[in-house]
Amino acid sequence: MKKISKEQSCCYFDQKNKPVAHVDVGEELILETYDCWCEKIKGEGEYGLPEDAKLPNTGPIYINGASTGDIIAVEILNIECDSRGILTKVKNEGKLKLYADAPYTKIVKIENGFTYFNNDLVIKNKPHIGTIGTTPQGRIPTLLPGNHCGNFDCPEICVGTTVYLPVFVEGGLLQMGDVHANMGEGEIYCGVECGAEITIKIKEIIKNRSLAYVVIESKDHWYTLGNAPTLMEATKISSKRMADFLYERLDISFDDVAMLLSAAANNRIGQDGDAFYDVTCYTQFPKYIDRKGRLERF
Repeated sequence: MKKISKEQSCCYFDQKNKPVAHVDVGEELILETYDCWCEKIKGEGEYGLPEDAKLPNTGPIYINGASTGDIIAVEILNIECDSRGILTKVKNEGKLKLYADAPYTKIVKIENGFTYFNNDLVIKNKPHIGTIGTTPQGRIPTLLPGNHCGNFDCPEICVGTTVYLPVFVEGGLLQMGDVHANMGEGEIYCGVECGAEITIKIKEIIKNRSLAYVVIESKDHWYTLGNAPTLMEATKISSKRMADFLYERLDISFDDVAMLLSAAANNRIGQDGDAFYDVTCYTQFPKYIDRKGRLERF
């Protein structure tokens, strides 16, 4: 199994980036990742930003056989967090920025699937990949979300899910990083930022089907993502994408799709931390509802 060092990282999705590895469909690989601060924060009370565009991603990875217009299915097999977590409040960001001092940093211990906030406050972890994506045409900072995915901070990009990503350039040029050991929905201030080792499998390349945005599959649900300057706009985008997803698969009218979504879907927040980039959200829909099994496969 290939292992990609965190030192092979970049801060942009850029089609000019040289691949750090080539992988085949069915192949598994491990990507070692920096924390989002690129290990510049050494202790509590310290605050620092990586130079350039922040958010180092490991990669890009060239997927052999992936061509522009294809879809890559990436299965997340494991996320092994480092033992050190960082919680940092950035000045002029966050939902409580008018009330809580910033900058401020707290270092926490991560052990056996838990984050130890202190001796009495212990959080059960659900690690997820904050930033993942294929490379769009052009050059986009890893900090920004978009149709390629990028910095979505979606807690459902976690172990046991498959992420379906559109291919914009040859080989896809997949990259990822910004792991959180845990993060509350909406990211009121920050997640528990940490370095990690991510194990993934290139599950398949889907030919002759186009996808303009990212779709996530878990054992029991489908998720469509949306990003926009406001939460209202973002939820409209993710809801419409889920409606289109269901309309293509279920033999019902679009009006009935809208009613079905109203009855059974959930709009949930990825991050809405009052930062300078877009709010992200995702629409969740359960598979069990369709008795014909039409929601069992992408």
